[in-house]
Amino acid sequence: MLRRAPAVLLICAAAWLIGWVTQRSEPAGFDFIAIYASARLVATGNGGAVTDRDAIFAMEHATLPERTVFLNNPNPPALSLILAPIGALPFDVAYAVMLTLGVAALAASALLMAPLAAPDQRLRLFPFALLAPPSTIALAQGQTTPLMLLALAASLRAPPAASGALLGLLALRPQLLPLFALIALVDRQRRVPFLLIVAAIALVSLLMVGFDGAARYLDLLAPAAAELRPGELGLASLARRLGVGSFDPAFASLALSAVATGVAALLVLRTRSERRTEVASPATLLSVPHVLLHDAVLVYPSVAARALTTRATLAWIITGLVAVLIHEAGVPVAPLWLLALLLMRR
Repeated sequence: MLRRAPAVLLICAAAWLIGWVTQRSEPAGFDFIAIYASARLVATGNGGAVTDRDAIFAMEHATLPERTVFLNNPNPPALSLILAPIGALPFDVAYAVMLTLGVAALAASALLMAPLAAPDQRLRLFPFALLAPPSTIALAQGQTTPLMLLALAASLRAPPAASGALLGLLALRPQLLPLFALIALVDRQRRVPFLLIVAAIALVSLLMVGFDGAARYLDLLAPAAAELRPGELGLASLARRLGVGSFDPAFASLALSAVATGVAALLVLRTRSERRTEVASPATLLSVPHVLLHDAVLVYPSVAARALTTRATLAWIITGLVAVLIHEAGVPVAPLWLLALLLMRR
């Protein structure tokens, strides 16, 4: 890979440029404004307000006056504390920093996941990891999912204790946590570090906002569970599009997701330990509520594990790209592709 450094840098530069141009077309329309607003509240000494809708919206509007509708940020308060240095920067500079971190995280993840694939297929996977639609969407949105992918990819190569701690970092995007929590909890060497990191994130969040703020945080989560955006990937959202649970969208989404998560957990437990992450990645996207196309970067370890021949590599990459494009056009086929990735043997 080092011999291909110029090509690698060119791909990284292309991913950065795509993210920048896309986000700059309408800065107020992308998720980063909500993430930035919460981080800026912490940076300006108002960390206790990061679960307050009015405070978040006021900061969003003050940063970009064209943002006239509240954009939710259901991430735990601890994430806003971690991102506070970015929140201290002017908005455009802050996005450039977040974009650079996202590109670096995707590139590092690709290198860490490379051993999952056959040696002659690894160079094909690098541009996929940087330039596939889930990656470019995550970069344009200024989302944290590339950083979550990095934690997951690093956990595959780390000693058990460090692996457990890295899996615990997924609590910073809590809807991605359940199945990876199961992987950590059933492993005696991973269990304690995992629980310590999750507990630290929960405790720091509680200390930041107090019990009243924790209640407000739950109020931020409920609407996120009930959302049905075009890019939703889960089986619960697919069922709701077919009319299931129209009487109470939030309850239906949570109930359907709970059933799907239970089934997925059984599937993970019946899988050999060395392949559980490969199974948990697509199963997570299918089973939990409110996962969007940028969350699909989490499935890259599963794609890499199936890249054992040129035919298999091209088949999964091409069908995945087609599924995402059709899904973006309004036909929800991406969950079917994820099901195939989950159930088809390597």
